[in-house]
Amino acid sequence: MDILKWTAAKPPKEGAVISLCKESRLTEMVAKILVQRGVETLEQAESFLRPKIEDLHDPELMLNMNKAVTRLNNAILKRERIMVYGDYDVDGTTSVAMVSSFLEGLDVQIVPYIPMRYQEGYGVSRDGVDRARKSGCTMLITLDCGTKDFDALDYAASFGIDTIVCDHHLPDEKLPNCYALLNPKQPGCQYPFKELSGAGVAFKMLSALVPHIGLTMDSVYDHLDLLALSIGADLVDITGENRVLAFHGMRNLSDSMRPGIKAMLQVAGIDEAPKTVRDISFTLGPRINAAGRVGHALTAAKLLMANDESEALILANQLETMNQARRDLDEDLTVEAIAQMAEQPPGRACTIVTGEGWHRGVLGIVASRLVEQRYCPAIVLSEENEVLTGSARSVKGIDIHAAFEECRDLIEQFGGHPMAAGLTIRSENMSKFTTKLNEAITKQTSGNQPKATIAYHLPITLNDLNPTMYKEFERLGPFGPCNEVPVFMAEGVITSIPPRTVGHGGRHLKLVVQSSNNPQSRFEAIGFGMGERIDEVRAWRSFDIVFTLARNTFRGKSTLNLHLRDIRVHKFM
Repeated sequence: MDILKWTAAKPPKEGAVISLCKESRLTEMVAKILVQRGVETLEQAESFLRPKIEDLHDPELMLNMNKAVTRLNNAILKRERIMVYGDYDVDGTTSVAMVSSFLEGLDVQIVPYIPMRYQEGYGVSRDGVDRARKSGCTMLITLDCGTKDFDALDYAASFGIDTIVCDHHLPDEKLPNCYALLNPKQPGCQYPFKELSGAGVAFKMLSALVPHIGLTMDSVYDHLDLLALSIGADLVDITGENRVLAFHGMRNLSDSMRPGIKAMLQVAGIDEAPKTVRDISFTLGPRINAAGRVGHALTAAKLLMANDESEALILANQLETMNQARRDLDEDLTVEAIAQMAEQPPGRACTIVTGEGWHRGVLGIVASRLVEQRYCPAIVLSEENEVLTGSARSVKGIDIHAAFEECRDLIEQFGGHPMAAGLTIRSENMSKFTTKLNEAITKQTSGNQPKATIAYHLPITLNDLNPTMYKEFERLGPFGPCNEVPVFMAEGVITSIPPRTVGHGGRHLKLVVQSSNNPQSRFEAIGFGMGERIDEVRAWRSFDIVFTLARNTFRGKSTLNLHLRDIRVHKFM
């Protein structure tokens, strides 16, 4: 792993911190974090710390919403059969579960459908449309996909199937041939908040439908837990409406856990519901995603829709088996990919590794591992019949999707975002592609490859940490993009017992730390993926740490833990 450069965030304005502490009676540490995030007044603090469901925007503000809801209501009244079609990731899976459960509650005949990742690919497929036609569906609702699926939606229209697209991906200049496109990012849409997840757009559609069918909004709010899963796993901005929806959705997860989620946690040996977005990312998210990676994502959707506890346990066990298979594939392929990367010169603008028959379901995960090892974009490709398909992950400051645009003439197909993308390329073009891609990235960076950095928000001492402070600190969540979990830096830390490694192959570093100056408390700390650094802290020397705070619950008892981001050992005591 490259050596991280530590950078401090701009200190909060002292006067604003003092004023906020006085008016709100918040602790100084929490007030500092709020002021750093632009929250300076009592009114702003109350709005931030207590997001209100009443502050959500009117769904009718979304372009084509009235048209979509009128058509959907007519389908319900006429008892038409509807295909609910979603993507195979967490956002698509939770969307399918949400919309299908809601419509089934109205006695609507629905056909839930999620494409097979490798046979059908991303988005709406002709196979899916054929299934809708043969099932007698006269309406298709696409979730977390559809905006760019021109061919498949033309195909659906040719059979007289009306499609409502609920999506959040950036449209092309051309828009799809559908009955109604619900996408806050489409041209002409005046909806105030543009960063909804795919499930968020579906939630808005159901919210607009409720007045037409004589139900209260509680019937939609019952599905906020699924929406929280989509927001947490899809890494959308945790600002505006997403913050409100995630805040109340996380409460739903804890207060009224659906059988499928309860079974998933039980089978995984997890004692309690996720309390943070990070918990979702490390517990429920990977398991739901595993179905689409090594099995069929419809298994996960059915689990989230399950009402019977026995059925939920059967499906949860199937999902856990898939997740274990995904982990095994991930670990084995990561070893191969890192070994291949080690043979390449370190000065490259991008790491590219390939393997014949590598499982495509874990290529994105492995690409992320390579970025951790060598701080530059990484592409992991699986080759079959002289065609390579895979995933790319990037680093801050390099738009990998824009770099692919520069190589468009050499790529069969690609798509994604600045930090993550997928592509398909013929093996005969790989040499030219590698050269051209490195040139494109070098041009973006002007030859100055970004350095691995870690930014921390506040310097503190471990003596500042206590359960009362942490309880108040938790109110700053949900954390995620644009409301990142606060990162702290503490100097002069020592271990109070010998350090050790835990996890498969001793991959993680486990410490018990305290301040070297007048220690008042000890804290367990874990450095994920930092097991190889155990020798740095074995000599009882003082060191500095950058970390985040987390609650660890074991057998009903909660403790405050530190999640290490980096360690800097002092050369002398």
